[in-house]
Amino acid sequence: MVLEEDHFSLEVMAVLLPRDFKQPKMEKYDGSSDPVDHLSSKRVKKIAISVMQLAQGKDELLKDFIVRFNRATLGIKELHMSTVVTAMMSGTRNPHFKMSLSKNSSNTMHELLRRGEKYVDLEEAYLITKGMKDEPKSNKRKIPGELEPQNNRGRLTQDEMK
Repeated sequence: MVLEEDHFSLEVMAVLLPRDFKQPKMEKYDGSSDPVDHLSSKRVKKIAISVMQLAQGKDELLKDFIVRFNRATLGIKELHMSTVVTAMMSGTRNPHFKMSLSKNSSNTMHELLRRGEKYVDLEEAYLITKGMKDEPKSNKRKIPGELEPQNNRGRLTQDEMK
């Protein structure tokens, strides 16, 4: 029942459907369960354009993005590699990987993932070396109870020698 005061419902009902519109085949909701559960139980067909919406998060590692990207492509029928490469170029934040993809396009998903692994390895190596630079410079093993030099250019004071 459509209420006359409900302008939204009137606007929806007034919209003309395209001639080629096909009503989705769904079981009619009988009101006996949660409507959200009823709707979420229906699978939505994945389409190629959905991979174009993927983007690497600001703090997301390239490795994690590639895994997420790969999972999103699974189950999409008739997905052309040109679309996959364009989506990867658009979605990655790694400028070197993006440049590599723009120079030489991958012909298979396997080739694209293998290429991505090279940049993942580079990213991980960079993070490891960056972490090493951030650590204290002293690699000398500390012995419990050993006195550490303070001030005086590494010389111990008279009080520290006692």
